[in-house]
Amino acid sequence: MKNNGFTLPFILFIALITILIVTGSASIFKTQIQYEKQLQNYYLASAELNLALLVAKDDSMLANQLNIEYGSSIIKCQSTDDTLSSFNCNITLENGYTLTKTANP
Repeated sequence: MKNNGFTLPFILFIALITILIVTGSASIFKTQIQYEKQLQNYYLASAELNLALLVAKDDSMLANQLNIEYGSSIIKCQSTDDTLSSFNCNITLENGYTLTKTANP
């Protein structure tokens, strides 16, 4: 192949496009991993909250205010009414994730 003034700029252009594609793919992958971690934390906190409230209900420990340690998570709940049918709860996971949720035991 004969060298001319077009070969080097063309190769640089192709290299630039390749770098942009790889960088964009890495950025999308990183964002997807962050979303997956958020979802995992949400579902873990929700599951632990529901399990802790079920255990408290089965053990007849339901009260207007609950402070429960479930595994390594800390759960604080306040009843929304006198019938103890609904609770506003804050759960803090071991990794620092905090969820505020209204739950029914």
